[in-house]
Amino acid sequence: MYKFLLKPKWLAIHALVVVLVATMCVLASWQWDRHVERKAFNETLIQRFSEPPKPLAELLQQYPNREDAQWRLATVSGTYLEQSTVNVVNVSQDGRAGYDPVTPLEIDNGKIVLINRGFVPLDAPQPLPPTGVVEITGRIRLSAERRTGAVSDSATGVLTDIQRVDIDRLAKQLPAPVVDVYLEAVQSDPADSEMLSIIAPPVFGNGPHLGYVGQWLLFSMCAIGGWIALVVREKRLLQKPAGKQTPNKP
Repeated sequence: MYKFLLKPKWLAIHALVVVLVATMCVLASWQWDRHVERKAFNETLIQRFSEPPKPLAELLQQYPNREDAQWRLATVSGTYLEQSTVNVVNVSQDGRAGYDPVTPLEIDNGKIVLINRGFVPLDAPQPLPPTGVVEITGRIRLSAERRTGAVSDSATGVLTDIQRVDIDRLAKQLPAPVVDVYLEAVQSDPADSEMLSIIAPPVFGNGPHLGYVGQWLLFSMCAIGGWIALVVREKRLLQKPAGKQTPNKP
């Protein structure tokens, strides 16, 4: 009854359906892994955002793996090197284009911590940092890496505009050793310019990955359903009796 399923044409159809279903199941599994990773990332973020601030030196000693220190609130005090300010360009926040002024902060041990002081709208003038000793509370961030296709900063010369906070690159133009993380300021004492907005925190949403899991599983079921429909149709065609021929009239 189902011997037709062994014909070459049908073997090719079987193979195609198996490949399609297997591929879509792999994609569903990949999206599920992304969902689990994103959920775990959000749980980590929420936990770190809820922690009280600690001195930067203490956190760096506590977390030699800087990934474990990222997003935690740290405090540090020092004096801004205003003349060494650089601007992260081509950024936007709340639907507005602008830039982030990053100013080196010279701290007690003679080292420098880069401080992303906030977001400034593109049409606003360059805000000057507070003078004298300032205390900064900010979130620890890792040195940014260039993504594929992104614009590169010049490897030589003194930069004034940058595409990302690359600590090793900026260290080349600063007068003292630079700490291997930087801070996104959330509070300054004395206060910084009113033109600055706090850098927007990351989004805690789980993203569309779970929906994509359902989508790929649905597509795989459609492929299986289509295969079943083809088999049923072929079986009915083979079982259908041949139509009677009408005799020719003399």
